[in-house]
Amino acid sequence: MNSHSDRHTLVFYLQGFPALEAAMGVEVTQSTLDGIQTGIPPLVAAVLRDETALPPLTNLPRGLWAIRYQSPARADDAQAEKQEAIYMAATQLGMELAKAVFGGATARFARFAIRLLSGHPETGELLALVEKTPPPEDLLAEHALKAVLENGSLRTFLQPIVSFPDAHVLGYEALSRGPEGSPVERADQLFGVAARMGLSRELEIACAWQALKHADDLPAHQWLSINLSSLSLGDEQLRCALARPDIIVEITEHLPLNDACSLLPLIAGLRASGTRLALDDTGCGFADLQAIEVLRPDFIKLCITIIRSIERSPEQVLGSLASTIDHLRQLGVGVLAEGVETEREARLLSSLTIDYAQGWLYGKPFPAEEIGKQ
Repeated sequence: MNSHSDRHTLVFYLQGFPALEAAMGVEVTQSTLDGIQTGIPPLVAAVLRDETALPPLTNLPRGLWAIRYQSPARADDAQAEKQEAIYMAATQLGMELAKAVFGGATARFARFAIRLLSGHPETGELLALVEKTPPPEDLLAEHALKAVLENGSLRTFLQPIVSFPDAHVLGYEALSRGPEGSPVERADQLFGVAARMGLSRELEIACAWQALKHADDLPAHQWLSINLSSLSLGDEQLRCALARPDIIVEITEHLPLNDACSLLPLIAGLRASGTRLALDDTGCGFADLQAIEVLRPDFIKLCITIIRSIERSPEQVLGSLASTIDHLRQLGVGVLAEGVETEREARLLSSLTIDYAQGWLYGKPFPAEEIGKQ
């Protein structure tokens, strides 16, 4: 990026759009696109308040938004500093928008990217420029992640999982955070940096071991849900530690059919010891339903993206969701609604056959060491 130019283009790009539609279904995906479309104008107004926004480009591919703007004349150093500030603010607000629309895990899966390009490229050039323009390296975050993995400074938080609709606490999901005040404190920072560095498996396994330290602290008959990808589930030592009836293993990715089939022997060993299985971030798309039919989890967790879509456009989403849940019932699979934050969301969900719920409406995450105070 040539920051000294006075013409720039701020680009928001949903890179994982085809995979998102396969996993979430057409109606939910369209609702998320509508949510992003609604959220971008106020975001742009906030970050470009000192610049002159130009008429937006039209006829862009779905999942691509481009805002051209003109900067006032500034000294080279001042212009570079200003554009860096715009990029950082747009990235922070853009990631917050993606998390609000998708939920944290699906936001990573959807790969919502923000780029700041020099000049005003034409529509046909945009996609190529966006894909070849890497985001700035965050060396501080990378060093922080390496330190976390070396010194074991991960923190475990617990969030209640309740029966629905009576909200009786049944167990907790273990959520991981980096050291307080570090560049990897938040989960999106922690796992985002790990993905960029190729250390996702190492981080997931470290998080699982940290969470397991608290399994015996939970009240009797309550369970602990631990997130793992299929790759991390291949760690034999960890799998043996997870083989206990008070543990639920949440598979945290959208699995192609072949990958789901390859997990069956590993899952069979866990189930023989009483461990239960959940599929996290499940959508209404064909790809996710295929994996469910193969793995037959004890329950699935409806993606936060779906819950947000229900509140934004209930008429558009509830019909397809009800059909999905009916199909799950036929397979003997339970349903958990994740990310329920408002009474309105709970009321809308009450028209569906939901077994469990999780979200701020029922309890925010808290440090695992405080379980005795709950």
